[in-house]
Amino acid sequence: MKTTTTLIKHTDTTWIPWCVYCCPSSGDLLVGMYRKDTDTDTRTGKVMRYDNTGKYKQTIPHDDNTPHDLYIFPGYITENNNGDVLVSDWYRRAVVVTSGEGVHRFSYTGPPPSGSGLFPRGICTDVMSHILVSDHYTHTVQMLDRDGQFLSYVLTRQTPGMDYRPCGLSYDVTTHAVWVGSEWNNNTMSVCQYINRHLHLTGNEAQIKDVQEQQCESDAAQSLAGQMNQQLGVGPPLSRIRYGGHGGICDP
Repeated sequence: MKTTTTLIKHTDTTWIPWCVYCCPSSGDLLVGMYRKDTDTDTRTGKVMRYDNTGKYKQTIPHDDNTPHDLYIFPGYITENNNGDVLVSDWYRRAVVVTSGEGVHRFSYTGPPPSGSGLFPRGICTDVMSHILVSDHYTHTVQMLDRDGQFLSYVLTRQTPGMDYRPCGLSYDVTTHAVWVGSEWNNNTMSVCQYINRHLHLTGNEAQIKDVQEQQCESDAAQSLAGQMNQQLGVGPPLSRIRYGGHGGICDP
């Protein structure tokens, strides 16, 4: 017989839980929440941390050292290897990153050239602490370093099999591949071997830096995507999986 256990019961009904992440290193739960003011039609977000028994530990933002308008709507959430908390906030059009203590480190608003924009959806990190984020507008998955510097496009519209907007992301620590769920009516998942074994084993950041420098010298970032992906060991999706149900997300 299947049973359900309530781990956390949030009594403040003005705050709505939207996304959750379980931290592999500590077992902590990160819960992204938002609150909507119906009079002004504005939203405010926060992240709450609980231990693996459901005991409250932390709120971000939590003090005067962190802006209280840090989040508008935490849509997706994850944690990096260095303890940073990463939030994909599509209302703010940014990936908002704080330290594990809740201090704001940076907000990523899109690749070069500056002002190109971002509508972030799914987010995850890999074994080398790279940040992967899917962009609703450009149909891309972008790779950043742990400090928010754009490195490369992992997937673009031109990638075979990626014929619709990438949305949900999950990194497979066993195969070093990324699982990509496409949005809305496409109803597919793709598996992409986006870094090769050599880069993982050697931690060859110099090669990645070289690619980044090539990217920054170009006025048209995406025109270099194919060349950069070849140097980074990026390949096309390994397989596509049809799944049932509707893949869309309804904005609150």
